[in-house]
Amino acid sequence: MSYSSYPRHPNKQSPARLSLIAASSLMAACVLAPVAAHAFAEDVCFQYVDPQAKSGDVVPHAFNCWNVQCTDSVKPENEPAGCAIKGVARYLNATIAKGLHGRNTVHFDSLYLFARMLGLSNEDAFDIAAYSEATDLVGGYVHTDQYGKAMTQLKTADLQGITRLNLDTAGYSYHFVPWLRSEGHALKQSLTYDNAYLKHGQASPYAKSEALINHLRLWAFGGRQTLCDFGLTKDQNDPLSECFTEQDGKKIFVSIPYVAPGNEDTRGKNNFLLSWQKIVPTGAHTCGDSGQEDCYDPDYAKTIYGTTKSLGIYLHVMSDRLSHSYCTDPAFITPGWDRKQPKPEDMDADAAYSVWFRDNCGTVNHMAKHYPETGHKKLPEQTVKALNFSYLEIQDWIETGKYFEHHPQQKAATPKPGYPRLNETGKVVKMVGDALKQADAGDRNKALCEIALNGYGISPWHDGSTDCKYPAK
Repeated sequence: MSYSSYPRHPNKQSPARLSLIAASSLMAACVLAPVAAHAFAEDVCFQYVDPQAKSGDVVPHAFNCWNVQCTDSVKPENEPAGCAIKGVARYLNATIAKGLHGRNTVHFDSLYLFARMLGLSNEDAFDIAAYSEATDLVGGYVHTDQYGKAMTQLKTADLQGITRLNLDTAGYSYHFVPWLRSEGHALKQSLTYDNAYLKHGQASPYAKSEALINHLRLWAFGGRQTLCDFGLTKDQNDPLSECFTEQDGKKIFVSIPYVAPGNEDTRGKNNFLLSWQKIVPTGAHTCGDSGQEDCYDPDYAKTIYGTTKSLGIYLHVMSDRLSHSYCTDPAFITPGWDRKQPKPEDMDADAAYSVWFRDNCGTVNHMAKHYPETGHKKLPEQTVKALNFSYLEIQDWIETGKYFEHHPQQKAATPKPGYPRLNETGKVVKMVGDALKQADAGDRNKALCEIALNGYGISPWHDGSTDCKYPAK
């Protein structure tokens, strides 16, 4: 798969694989590929004054990339599927057709706020938020100021190997996160609604089953330097075990829906050769579907392990595991083929592992699940859990890495009267969740900014604002 023939824009979704969408008339058929709408999709967008030019001056106020309120519906809460289709049309138009600036308030703004409240520097908090957002975006993330103008000095590396559109490097596994079911596995609960996930290490019931999640966590917390495809290593009982090499010849068969349910022709099926996880290209170019070993930097994971950049990537994947649980709870990795379904003819006889994603990963049901995640009077549990886990994980990262010993000039924020103390996790999460309920994108950003400035003395906000006053529409 090559992206090289497409022009790039700040925070623009790559059109790669979108030919599948156009060719299948998905909007008319009311089914969409999993690459077209995503966990905690961008909900804050800015548009160009001349949208057709896809460049130039920007209208200085944010709008909802995703039509979260579905304002053309009398009772949107009773018509989630209809809202999903209409909302996705707007989302595709905003983030792909017009190449607009966009970010998500769960993946970016909330993480930035949590990190600053807990005492991280502006630079480190930005890296957490930006690398979380960049995990979704081909070309990397370029930040914008309070007026929507690109702040080109604030940008990330191009994480194209783990972006949600990349099938050649299994980048989708960082968004649709499968878990590992070993022989005799009896675990049936989803980590989404179980606090046991927070009991990390070998004592956790998820220490082995959530292979990729815990693999990434160990890397982000400085416990290992390398990353392996799907979190699979030569010895799954050893968290520090080496990745497979291409010479080992270990394969995983993957079947994931592109478009419509019940049609094998619209599934992506691949006998994927397990090795080290490709993340960043070696140069300023885009990797195609060949020469992967030569195209990607084999040392990139080592250069950022244990840093705020790796923490941002991990927090993104953890949040996506929560958001996509309806899809990924049934999407387990198993040795060989151990399912009720007949073994696919496309699966190589020597494939060591397999993972099969249900049709609901690529249907309207998928869209409807994302409809209420921000901008509504009541937030779904996956949003609340993502905020909760992220807040606690940033705290744990700070303590584990002895951040304040290495940064003695930094200290946690002191809440002003009427705002929750930092150890009141439930109240902090509710406060931020209430801000995310704001129906308008600009109002969500403003509410979060006001928490930072008025509640905890954090200034400036990530977009440069020192007063949370934004241009009127």
